[in-house]
Amino acid sequence: MIGVEHEPSIVLAPDLASSLVIQQYSKRPLRFHCYSLTKRRIELWTSLSPGATWTAIPFVQQNPSSNHYEEYSLQLNTCHLSPGHYEYTLRYSTEPESSDNHDAPSWTWYVSGIVNLCCNESRSTWLTPVTGTTHFQDRNANEKCQLLLYQDAERGDIHLWMPVCQYADCYLSFGEEGGSVKFHRTPEKDAHLLIVSTAKKRHFTQLVKMALDYYEANIKQAVSGTDGALLDTDAVLLDKLGYCTWNAFGQDVDLTLVKSALDSLREHNIPVAYLMLDDGWQSITEKRQLAGFEACTRKFPDGLSKTLSQLKSEYAFLKHIGVWHALWGYWDGVDQSFAADNQYKWSLDNHQVGIIDDPKAFYDDFYTFLSNSGVDYVKVDNQGSFQELISINDQQKITLWDSYRRAMIDSSDRFLSGRVLHCMALTPHVLLDPILSSKQKSIFRQVVALKKSRPPSYDESHSWHIYANAINALWTAYYPVIGDWDMFQSDHPFAEYHASSRALSGGPIYITDIPGKHNVDLIYKLIAQTKHAGYTILRSSQAPKPTFETVFNNTMATQSLIALYNVHQELPCANQGPKELVARPHYGVCGFWNTGPHEKLAIVSSDLFCNKKLAMVPTVAYAVSGPDRGKIVLLEPSCDHQNDDDNGSIKSVSSNSSNSSGSSSSMISGTDRGSTIPIWKQSHSTSMMARVSGYGSTLVSVSTVQCAGLLSMACLGLLDKFNGTVCIVYTSMVQYQAQQQQPSCPWYATFEAHLSHKSESCGFWVKTHDSLKKRNSRMVSVGLVPGRVRVDGYALDATHWTWCASTGLLTVDMLAAPPPLSEPRMTTKCNGEGFFNDAFRVQVDICKA
Repeated sequence: MIGVEHEPSIVLAPDLASSLVIQQYSKRPLRFHCYSLTKRRIELWTSLSPGATWTAIPFVQQNPSSNHYEEYSLQLNTCHLSPGHYEYTLRYSTEPESSDNHDAPSWTWYVSGIVNLCCNESRSTWLTPVTGTTHFQDRNANEKCQLLLYQDAERGDIHLWMPVCQYADCYLSFGEEGGSVKFHRTPEKDAHLLIVSTAKKRHFTQLVKMALDYYEANIKQAVSGTDGALLDTDAVLLDKLGYCTWNAFGQDVDLTLVKSALDSLREHNIPVAYLMLDDGWQSITEKRQLAGFEACTRKFPDGLSKTLSQLKSEYAFLKHIGVWHALWGYWDGVDQSFAADNQYKWSLDNHQVGIIDDPKAFYDDFYTFLSNSGVDYVKVDNQGSFQELISINDQQKITLWDSYRRAMIDSSDRFLSGRVLHCMALTPHVLLDPILSSKQKSIFRQVVALKKSRPPSYDESHSWHIYANAINALWTAYYPVIGDWDMFQSDHPFAEYHASSRALSGGPIYITDIPGKHNVDLIYKLIAQTKHAGYTILRSSQAPKPTFETVFNNTMATQSLIALYNVHQELPCANQGPKELVARPHYGVCGFWNTGPHEKLAIVSSDLFCNKKLAMVPTVAYAVSGPDRGKIVLLEPSCDHQNDDDNGSIKSVSSNSSNSSGSSSSMISGTDRGSTIPIWKQSHSTSMMARVSGYGSTLVSVSTVQCAGLLSMACLGLLDKFNGTVCIVYTSMVQYQAQQQQPSCPWYATFEAHLSHKSESCGFWVKTHDSLKKRNSRMVSVGLVPGRVRVDGYALDATHWTWCASTGLLTVDMLAAPPPLSEPRMTTKCNGEGFFNDAFRVQVDICKA
């Protein structure tokens, strides 16, 4: 929210464009936060009062010692409110509150709006998120909805409706008047409508998991040959940075352009390890059909095999090369002459798509050729378009579609080690009846690509791309697949916007830069150096989750914040019991992406991550990027999680909606009147306020605090990376006994961190507490300070680490230590003595001041 012209901005959270459904008798208070560049008198103007009369509730200033900004907050107890609709807005005075100022203040006003539900629309090759308001009156009756997620505005419960069918199509649609939802299914085919509910907002992401678990256990029929545990995907596509030709060159790609891109990457020291030859490399006819397996000789005169061999030889950093193709060959299938030459049975659909009736022989020949040519993996596109064929009936489409999918997977397992990147496959039939590799965990693109024709000024397309990925992750996170958030260009007005989201995605990261146009510094925020494997990406081990507000507050329409979070846990050390394994410290990273042009305020609290291991212990939040980069705040444990009972939080899957909560709710920002007295108060600081620029992003990491005696410390990871906490393998802190603290051993304690990667800015938070000691017959205060920092046993010069006593931030240049001796790469595994073989060891020794 921006103030009047020529005045500094004031930002409020929750945003005025949002709506809040408050469950009655909830133990959780409603918290408001406000940020201003100057000190002001700020009030929440609300109808939450006796008789629904409008009342001013003052904000209280936080962190008054701040030098360049003012933070305000208030806490509102709503448990005594009657059910109804309430409104709130913000007003502020241009004059600060002062006892010497007796004049009436001059106020500026703002007004809020209402939104409250979300659903998913099914298309032929993608699931596209669609949001609504209070009803479905704006929805097209022909839309197919595959996943409906909404909050009951009367009780506050969250409900999921999911139609499922393994071998046919089923979906929901909305009535013409917007007041009804219809269930559609194929006649004579088993179809089910699963309904799952929860009364707790922080459990809403588990609803999809419960529905899918029920489907797997009670509805889905096992398919022969699909049993068995999946292996992890080959490390090259997930550990290393990649390059794709699509946005850089499109279908005009040729050998000259590919070499120019690789030359530019080498010149700028960008450690790309794999290449994707996207659409444009194949031999095709004028009818857009595949003319043969060999590459287009006009673009690649020496053929595919010699071309790939030449590229790998000339560019030593290039370890793997993959190629693109459509599931049925090319966009309009396979050419008839080519099919006849290879004795493939061929037919032509009314849409002029050349179809191979028995694709097994086709794929065996195709992938044998690719493997012999040096191809390491494939990107298989257009996988959902069998639904658009019109010359066959629905059941024939499903049968033919599945035969193509099975042939592709079987041949890729046999000839390409199962390395497949699935694209345009995010469709209900593929997800409900996945045919996946038995050798590798499959990678699935989660959203349609950004259109090359859209100029950089088309701001909404970039925020929508991240929003769609965030919502679709609700579904894909519970499949045996890894989500791919697509390529991006590092030299682009929205480059950091996209890069920061890829850092949290849990999937592969690959760029598509035009030669000579790179933001090298930005790229290096996504990767870091290991001990023996060179540079790898800093990747979370699972998909991120969107916050409740992101899903239910109509984020795109209200131009509010997309918020995602991911969690990382340390590895266990040797000889630890079950309790120690569970208690290993957790770390979180959350991101906020502004979908509008005006600055917004992000709030990071101890319970944002819906993780008790982070919510119930002291943690430290650090602003990794954004306008407040470098800001550090101690977060106190959340009382809400301590008092929250998890038992019975998610109701059973059923065929109709049931509600046993027994509670009611209020809609804050509605129009009806309340009837009780609100209670508000100022609490201790348990959150960080971080600004998010218009169409910008902000990342914040959160680290668990460890305590020993008069010392509290936390490892913040690599501060110059977007996902720098993910490299924290193991930490420990040892406080030395009094008899050990002799002149020969001046240290009070040692904090040790094992990190999988290194950089020039490894961060720690150090909080010391003074103690009283008797000296020369009188008591004196004795403080603690960092006295020595070691990296792999090497003591760093004091110029290579700094500590700020006021903030507690200790920064270490790990690159100043000599490189390790050459030795074979080892796995990051504890060797039994408490050390991790393939990790860097940073030790911070604390001494008396």
